Amino acid sequence: MSKETLSWVHGTDPEVIAKMFKKKLNPNYVRPSHLDVFAQQAIVASERPTCMFYEVGAIIFADGSHFLSSGYNGPSRGDVNPREAGCARVVNGKLEQGKGFCRGSHAELNAINNLTANTLGMNDLSMIVTLHPCFSCAKQMVNKGIKKVYYIWEYRREEFVTEYFRGRGVEVIKYTSPLLEKWITLNGYDPIGATNMQE
Repeated sequence: MSKETLSWVHGTDPEVIAKMFKKKLNPNYVRPSHLDVFAQQAIVASERPTCMFYEVGAIIFADGSHFLSSGYNGPSRGDVNPREAGCARVVNGKLEQGKGFCRGSHAELNAINNLTANTLGMNDLSMIVTLHPCFSCAKQMVNKGIKKVYYIWEYRREEFVTEYFRGRGVEVIKYTSPLLEKWITLNGYDPIGATNMQE
C-alpha cells in the first residue's frame, strides 16, 4: 500500500483518527491473506485435542476463500478423554506400537466428516493442515475430491505421501508467510511434541 492511498487522513478530524486502529493507518500495513487466516484457524484448532502425543488441526475451504469445515485429532464422540483416563496405547506403563490401540481419529478425517450436506459436489476444495497428512488420510482426501493440500509443518514419516497426492492430481504446498511466522512466534506454538513417535 502506498502513502498516497491514505491521503484521506489529512482531511480527517484527529479525534476521529485517534479512534481508528493504528496499525491500519500505517501505509505499510498488510492485511492477512485468506490462507494466513485459515492457517491460524488450523493451528488454533490443534489446541483442542485431548491426545497426549499429537496436536493437529485442519481446515477445508473452497474457491480459495470460502470456509467449509474444521477438524482436530481426537477420540470419537462419547469416548473417554485420554488426558483424564490415560492413553489406550500405554499398556502396563509402556507405549505399545500399532494403530489398533489408538482411540483417535485424525484431524483431516474429522474435517471431512464435519462437512455439511450442501458441500456435496463442490469443486476446487482445498485443505490446510498443521502437519503433513499420513497415507490413510491422504486416500480419503483424494476420495473427497480435495485438489490442493497445504501443510504448515513437516511430518517425519511416510514421505511417499506427497508423491501419492501428486500422482492423483493433488497439489501439495508447504505453506508459510511472514505474517504467519510472526503470529506463530508471538503465540509460542510448537508442533513438535511427540510427532516423531512411531505408531
